[in-house]
Amino acid sequence: TVQRYKNLGGYNDDWALTHAIIQAQGVNVPLSRVIAEFQRRYRGDQWDGLITSEKPIISMRCLQLLKKQYRVMGVVTGRPEAEARWTIAHFGWQSFFPLIVAKEQQDTRPKPDPYPLTRALGTLRAAQLSIRPDQAVYIGDTVDDMKAARAAGLWALGFAPSYLDDVTAHTQLLRDHGAHETLTDMRKLPEVLQHWSFGAEDEQDPETATP
Repeated sequence: TVQRYKNLGGYNDDWALTHAIIQAQGVNVPLSRVIAEFQRRYRGDQWDGLITSEKPIISMRCLQLLKKQYRVMGVVTGRPEAEARWTIAHFGWQSFFPLIVAKEQQDTRPKPDPYPLTRALGTLRAAQLSIRPDQAVYIGDTVDDMKAARAAGLWALGFAPSYLDDVTAHTQLLRDHGAHETLTDMRKLPEVLQHWSFGAEDEQDPETATP
């Protein structure tokens, strides 16, 4: 059910998604109550909730290879910043992700609005790292991720994780909503990026390139 809603787009916020699913069952509860219960189960009282059971979708080895390629990496997420930072620290990824644009930094304009991604690039510019949109790639696994990347002028790289019921169908869904390229195995990411000439003069504009 969760994936079905995400495939529709417009549900980048897990709280809003959960609220919509509950309401679709004919249960009328305020969003504030949904948020409180969601956080109690997910975060837990002492960071001991379901968040501790999440598995990384990318390996330490893969991140090390990306760092060796001099990739500047960041996380743009619809989850609260505290949870993003906890997860990064939990997996030992602090040195790989100096940039985090979380829920609090998105000014109520979550994906598929391009604002979170344009803000990420703006933050890098403020840190003297001027990266044009056509030199950046956004990797995501939802329709909203692909729409946001396209709208921001970034290259959209769709990821269809193996735990989905139909990886082939999800891959096509991401392509239909703007993915320039797709992956089903994150171990191939360094190779894909190594051979993808972001910002090269002979490369198509990501806003007009066809997936």
